[in-house]
Amino acid sequence: MLNMILKKTETKGIPTQVKNHVLVEQRRRQIVDAAVNLFIENGFHKTTTRQIAQAAGISIGSLYEYITTKEDVLYLVCDAIHAEIEHGVAEALNRAKNGKNPFAEVIREYFMVCHRMNDHILLI
Repeated sequence: MLNMILKKTETKGIPTQVKNHVLVEQRRRQIVDAAVNLFIENGFHKTTTRQIAQAAGISIGSLYEYITTKEDVLYLVCDAIHAEIEHGVAEALNRAKNGKNPFAEVIREYFMVCHRMNDHILLI
């Protein structure tokens, strides 16, 4: 039974000790948003996980319940960009069902996502 409790689950390929997937997504979003600003300001290598935790408003111990390494945060930044583009393209294709040009809608949405996530994309 103890092994079942201590066993880490995985979300998006990154191990986590938290079983509530909604909470994992929420906290990881906080971590990513805080880290992007710090990485841009200080650089990836000069930013510490302690700084990321503080900027995200969580303890360093809590941070390590949601990620294993600082590189995991960079992976989550890439994943957030990909997820936003995927969602945007799906929305654009739905809008195109109403007679609009699907290609034009997808291109428009792609640039809108790039605009919304410009800090994330600049970091990568």
